[in-house]
Amino acid sequence: MSISNVLYSRSEFLENVNDFLESHALSNWCIISIDIERFKLFNNWYGQEAGDILLTNISQYLLRIQQMRGYLAGYFGGDHFFMCIPDDDQLISLIYKTIRSYIGIHSQNEGFLPIIGIYSIPDDHPDVATMCNNAQLAGSDIKGNFNKRISYFTDEIINQLEKEQQLIHDVTVGLENKEFTFYLQPKCNSETGAIVSMEALSRWISPVRGFVAPGEFIPFLENNGMITSLDTYIWDAVCQTLSYWKHDHLYVVPISINVSVTDIETINVPEYLQDLITKYDLSPEMLLVEITETAFSENNIIVRKTIDQLHQHGFCVLMDDFGSGYSSLNMLKDTNVDILKLDMKFIEMNPGNCQKGIQIIDSIVNMAHKLNLPIIAEGVERPEQIAMLHSMNCIYVQGYYFYKPMPISDAEDLLTTVPHEKYRHVLKQDPHDSRNATDTFHETSVTHSIFKILAENSLVLARLNLNNGEYEILKRDYRLHGCGLEMEDDFESYNRRILNEKLIYPDDEELYRARITLSSLHDFFFDGKKQLSYQFRRQLNNEYILTVMEFFAGNRCDVQNPWIVVLIREIS
Repeated sequence: MSISNVLYSRSEFLENVNDFLESHALSNWCIISIDIERFKLFNNWYGQEAGDILLTNISQYLLRIQQMRGYLAGYFGGDHFFMCIPDDDQLISLIYKTIRSYIGIHSQNEGFLPIIGIYSIPDDHPDVATMCNNAQLAGSDIKGNFNKRISYFTDEIINQLEKEQQLIHDVTVGLENKEFTFYLQPKCNSETGAIVSMEALSRWISPVRGFVAPGEFIPFLENNGMITSLDTYIWDAVCQTLSYWKHDHLYVVPISINVSVTDIETINVPEYLQDLITKYDLSPEMLLVEITETAFSENNIIVRKTIDQLHQHGFCVLMDDFGSGYSSLNMLKDTNVDILKLDMKFIEMNPGNCQKGIQIIDSIVNMAHKLNLPIIAEGVERPEQIAMLHSMNCIYVQGYYFYKPMPISDAEDLLTTVPHEKYRHVLKQDPHDSRNATDTFHETSVTHSIFKILAENSLVLARLNLNNGEYEILKRDYRLHGCGLEMEDDFESYNRRILNEKLIYPDDEELYRARITLSSLHDFFFDGKKQLSYQFRRQLNNEYILTVMEFFAGNRCDVQNPWIVVLIREIS
């Protein structure tokens, strides 16, 4: 027996309820809607036959109520049932519990529960179709809320829907009119103050609404499936900015973008990003991809596949909000990410749980070190947090302690004064080291001050690996050459370009060739010497500027510890 043969159809229900209301003087009656949360998933899990049996059981139960008590029941298709009954809490609760028991025959999963929306019929009631719609709106208002399964319609529900509809319209117009932009928040080496990358964070500056907080529009867009339109808009804008930085020889640090599970399910993210970097003549190293840990739990298989494809295209992937989920370690085991972002906010550092929280963070940092994963602590706001992280040798941080999110122009200004460096793996501190967090914090503060003095008075501050020529720029100034030389990350290539492109005064060229080579520096410093200084004249805007290039070695410089410091500055 089909459901449509035992209950009123939609048109029959509307007609019969209308006749019933016209012929009876009713008070305290209502229209209720009955739906099953995630019914399509129920069919996928337990099969179409189980779903049909469930709907038949519900329809036969509602039919018995109709026959025994003279109430009206209808079936509108899918898992949608309606009734016209007295507005009685006990009756409605009984209907809910009975339908829930039918679901329990097939599943004890708490995700599959009835939803009952109620529209109390006023004396001057609207038409029956509108009342049914309002009852269903009341039910929709509590979807996903497993603590509340029965809801009455209120004017506030309509007002909220109207606000959301207006927000959808305003967002659509805002994207068309380029009202959205992004701010940049640096991620720093907390020991040196150097910037390793920045994160792009969406911002909406509306001519009508003013500055709209991300918390107001991002969750809404996620819930309504519109987040991908915003995300792709921001990704494109970020790539435009990186392209401008690159081609105008400004300071370039990687910028990370946020990718949601909705993005991954909606579009081919790896191909989309590959098309963007091709369009804007970028390298994949300039664009980092942040995926929240919750995305892995929502659709682990497709997310893992996406990360593999991103790696094939050369992109670096960060797991955002690590530690905030219920199965962080399992997610990490199954996923090949490159960098972890530790969510500091999931541990409230109050006196009651401080020690336990520190132990948890230390365990996570220790695990990251053992997996050779750089780790960034985000949400860092206080000096005691910095000291604690230093004691664990977690040096990369992001948060208000260093910088708040800032407009692009402010970020560009910042990059002209603050050194930057690449991510590097930091080894776990020796557990026998007796220094405490306060000592570490004091030492790193002094180091930061010295580093800042050097950086502010130099055009280039870099580390050079004497074994392989890797040239790790910590600070670079766009005034140095103007030919893209500040972007070189190989020392020998850097020197060849200086000579081949005639950027050095002819009389200084011979000595430069003899002294500033990787092999000569290798021999000089591995022999135990600590400092080398060389003056030359470099070309800038058809003039020659006297420049000093200095090299410094630490207490021990050899094959196992081949790094030296390179400092280039002007002599005024």
